[in-house]
Amino acid sequence: MKVLEERDLFLQQIDADTLDKVEHTRDYVIRTGQGGLLLSFRWLDHSPVLLHMTPQQTSLWTESSDIRKFAKGVEGTGKEELFEFLVALSADDLSHLEELENRIGEFEEDLFEGDGKTKENFRLIHRFRKEVWGCKRYFEKMELLTDELMAADEYFLFIEKKYDKLLNQILRTQEYLDQIRQSYEAQVDIEQNSLMKFFAVVTSIFLPLTLIAGWYGMNLMMPEFKWPYGYPFVIGLSIAIVAFMIWLFKKNKWL
Repeated sequence: MKVLEERDLFLQQIDADTLDKVEHTRDYVIRTGQGGLLLSFRWLDHSPVLLHMTPQQTSLWTESSDIRKFAKGVEGTGKEELFEFLVALSADDLSHLEELENRIGEFEEDLFEGDGKTKENFRLIHRFRKEVWGCKRYFEKMELLTDELMAADEYFLFIEKKYDKLLNQILRTQEYLDQIRQSYEAQVDIEQNSLMKFFAVVTSIFLPLTLIAGWYGMNLMMPEFKWPYGYPFVIGLSIAIVAFMIWLFKKNKWL
């Protein structure tokens, strides 16, 4: 497989009519005037990749040194070189998705331990969603690209099927992450509702005491003021009200 270091050298191989068609297009599969195929796409790290397949050989241009490694040792006719390169390019994709799923699974186990780091947990969920979205966007484009490639030549049917499976895998991962997010949001809502319920119960318990304090705090001469047991009576009444309210809430399982 021929690897070119400069983009201009790569484009010199393409006829002018083909270049006019793809001048403002980012991802495509198009037949060239040399009886071959021209492919353009961006890899997972957003590096641009250009491939030109002729019956004799396939040429590659990319800015990524990692992608150039996939072209090493690829030999054969142009069609065979393109096929082997795409196989090598996608060889680690499944293991990458499985590793991503494992990280999400480990995160799920830590998520529901109740560490109280709600803001940080939502930040991590957002980070995972961004990573999954980037993979999904890449595999969607590659699935469409390989569909076009297979339509141009059925020799690439295996590649097309492989990217179909990879896209389905990342869609399942995205659904799994969405379920985790929804479950965590529900748990946070439950915790917040429990906290609000607790404050409501406390307020209800002390509301009668507030009424008593307001009643006897009025600047009026009340008969109870001259009663020698008035002060102990108010204390006892307050304790009785608190005890009754606690008993009532526990009986109705509000506390």
